[in-house]
Amino acid sequence: MFANYLLAPFAFAAIVFLYLAWEVDSDWAVWIAPFVLIAALIYIFSPQINWWWYSRRPPKLEPGLVKMLERFSGFYQRLSAADKQKFQDRIALFRMGTDWEPMAFEGESVPADVQFMLAHQAVMLTFNRPEFLFDKFEKVIVYPRPFATPEFPFDHASELYEADGCLLFSAEQVMQAFTQPNLWYNVGLHEYAKAFVLTYPKEAWPAFSEENIWEKLEMVSGMPHGHIESVIGIKGVDALPVAIHHYFTFPERFQAVFPNEMENFKRIFG
Repeated sequence: MFANYLLAPFAFAAIVFLYLAWEVDSDWAVWIAPFVLIAALIYIFSPQINWWWYSRRPPKLEPGLVKMLERFSGFYQRLSAADKQKFQDRIALFRMGTDWEPMAFEGESVPADVQFMLAHQAVMLTFNRPEFLFDKFEKVIVYPRPFATPEFPFDHASELYEADGCLLFSAEQVMQAFTQPNLWYNVGLHEYAKAFVLTYPKEAWPAFSEENIWEKLEMVSGMPHGHIESVIGIKGVDALPVAIHHYFTFPERFQAVFPNEMENFKRIFG
């Protein structure tokens, strides 16, 4: 990280002056404190320093992840060359700006491909906005498989816990939906759609309250209401995040079934 490069010379200088004070002359000790102080400040503010640096010089997305975009992401495939690079840059930055917490994984971090797949959903939603991070939902907890929580004490694949500002996911369902978007409902896009609605509550959101709304949503996706709830693992799913999911995943069919809502979403998402 960039902050480490800034910190290194000050830490080295502090060690040099410590050596001189110990081995040569104690008068050198007066120089230790300034370098230690500067090094400490750099360490404390390293997240902000790193973000300032990398937001201007985004790290490159790994080639394997770019290939996954090209193969599996219909949204990415429809972008211009310049916007494809912008999308890659934002995914890389989103991964940096998110507090990833693995649960029950063998390693100490959430696997890079799972981070990438979740970041893809979030960046897609905010792509045409200047602010692409979800500041209220920076913490993302990922389990390998469906999990139980105090809020929902039974196995499920995703959850938004607004009180703590965190999102929870099962990597298994996230990966299935990313690689087979026509067959599996995407819990990553679903929860980030909910986070988007909570972040921008004043937008003119369509009601999606018709009696036959679930039949119409199934016409768009081919996914029955029961399939969606079984993938998430929680009953009582709201129609709005499902509609947002279908808008991004099946845009042509969404246009045919929901022409007015399509125009509304275009104004919101760009």
